[in-house]
Amino acid sequence: MSRTLRVFLALVLVIGSALVAYSVASIAHTPINGYFLALAVLTVASGRIAIAVPGRPATVSVSEVFVFATVVLFGPEAATLTVAVDGLWTSLTQKHRRAYRALFNIAEPAISIWAAGHVYVLVAGSTTAAQVGHGLTPLVASMAMAATFFALNSGLTSVAIALEAETSAFDVWRRHAAYLAVNYYAAASLATLVVGSGLSINVTVLGLVVPLLILSYVAYQQASTRIDAAHHHVQEVEHLYRAATEMLAIAVDAKDQVTHGHIRRVQRQTLAVARALGVSSATELKAIEAGALLHDIGKLAVPDYVLNKPSALTRAEYEAIKVHAPMGARILQAVDFPYPVVPIVRHHHEQWDGRGYPDGLVATEIPIGARILAVVDCFDALTSDRPYRPRLSTEQAVDLLRSRKGTFYDPAVVENFIDLIPSFVGDDEASTAAPEVRGGLVAGLARGSHDRNRTLDVHEAAPARAVPTRVAAHIDRRAQAFGGGEACLFAYNAAGDALIVAHATSAIRAHLESFCVPVGAGVSGWVAAHRSTIRRADAALDLGERGSSLGLGACVSTPVFSSGEVHGALTVYVSDANQLTDELVADVGTLAQEVGLLMVRASLDDGMSKNAAQRHSFKAAGFEYVAS
Repeated sequence: MSRTLRVFLALVLVIGSALVAYSVASIAHTPINGYFLALAVLTVASGRIAIAVPGRPATVSVSEVFVFATVVLFGPEAATLTVAVDGLWTSLTQKHRRAYRALFNIAEPAISIWAAGHVYVLVAGSTTAAQVGHGLTPLVASMAMAATFFALNSGLTSVAIALEAETSAFDVWRRHAAYLAVNYYAAASLATLVVGSGLSINVTVLGLVVPLLILSYVAYQQASTRIDAAHHHVQEVEHLYRAATEMLAIAVDAKDQVTHGHIRRVQRQTLAVARALGVSSATELKAIEAGALLHDIGKLAVPDYVLNKPSALTRAEYEAIKVHAPMGARILQAVDFPYPVVPIVRHHHEQWDGRGYPDGLVATEIPIGARILAVVDCFDALTSDRPYRPRLSTEQAVDLLRSRKGTFYDPAVVENFIDLIPSFVGDDEASTAAPEVRGGLVAGLARGSHDRNRTLDVHEAAPARAVPTRVAAHIDRRAQAFGGGEACLFAYNAAGDALIVAHATSAIRAHLESFCVPVGAGVSGWVAAHRSTIRRADAALDLGERGSSLGLGACVSTPVFSSGEVHGALTVYVSDANQLTDELVADVGTLAQEVGLLMVRASLDDGMSKNAAQRHSFKAAGFEYVAS
């Protein structure tokens, strides 16, 4: 417990204990009244059958009727003892008892009813019901008693809960204040009615009131049960929607080969920016939460080779990528979300100036969730490794966002997002302490810097098939016509999980010793995994910082087939992308085919040599080898 909570509890316990002791002393010599005992028993018994208010941290019961009746008939001190006993019994019957809570449950009601009782006496002008005036006096006195009890009971309890949970006392109080106020007012009114103006309970009135109380209790209990069942059903439906959302997000994750952390970061940051911009509607926040998680669901309709291509897209490929926004909306329409997710997914690539897709919406025509998502998704993409480029620094990404403010993106969203970036950094570090890394292009690219610098053992460093000397010589000879380009033949290692340098031209050979590219990563790894040529790509995706030191800025890579299987990739690195002319690309493709054929021929020659050696061995042993 905090120090404030300890002080508060101590104060309540001291005051409550003093009032209970005072009450005991006040009625110690008073003869025991049968009505008093009956009311005390009814108070304790009825308190056990309280009904929970659906969806609220509050309960209602008829026990307060008997407590207020005790005040009216026997005075505040008798009622104080009654609620103290009821609080003790409640604490003893709880499953998870704590001493300080048990003491609070005794002291707090004692304080509340003692004060409420004295307010009743003050307003009524008498300590006994028989002497209370007629007209509005009993009504006003009962309302004052109910109001005082409500204020102290709900207020003290809310403060205790708030201090224990370290939250706002007002927030705790307002969640159940209305229900308690009505319950206490009704209880005080019934108590005054049942007691009437005599010194005992009006049996006639009680006979009329009790059936109504029972009927009300049964009806409320049934209604509460139905509401609880409906609330439970809503929670189950909500759970199913969340489960469906998660499954769809995982499908996008696997398709796009992006780590799960990207999706979660975008979702978390989009919600934070939405709240910073004043979005408070629960429905809209849920829509933004789901939309951020599923905004790329339409990529399921985009071919893999386009989605994960580590180089510039052609016009046709770019048009294929653009399909993912309307396709995502079309997929999610079948889910029938109870909140507007589809517009966010459909329009998250619209631009503030109207030049986005698919519908060319302008400014505030774009849903607020889509505007926020566009900024957050862009920033996360810029600061993450992608198949076509390494990540940018935070400063570079922020500069790019600001340069697009008012054209691509909503200016207010951009500025609010930039203000929140420092807080996002700490959250991201905490959430990625043990990151989930999935296989694939981007995952390999992200860890590529580690894999390329690690020391390879003898088994890993050897290619699955050695490169014959004449193949290496042929590559060196043909590479001289590449206008300063440097050729590198990558081959699978024996484990098949990485590409190593089987041969490189002389200018880069020493720099690529023990060099490693994970299968699927970078340019060469992607080419080998997807069996597809990349015409223009950033050399840094393969070489990292080595590319800059060697003056190599671009590359072309093509798969090398040998005996019908991919042997690896042939990559030619040049200083500038302008050197990658159609003629050079064609020459590299031709060289890759020649290397594959030479590898096949070398394999056949090796097989023939082995057969000749075996024949010689058989003949020397006295056997004649005869070919069938």
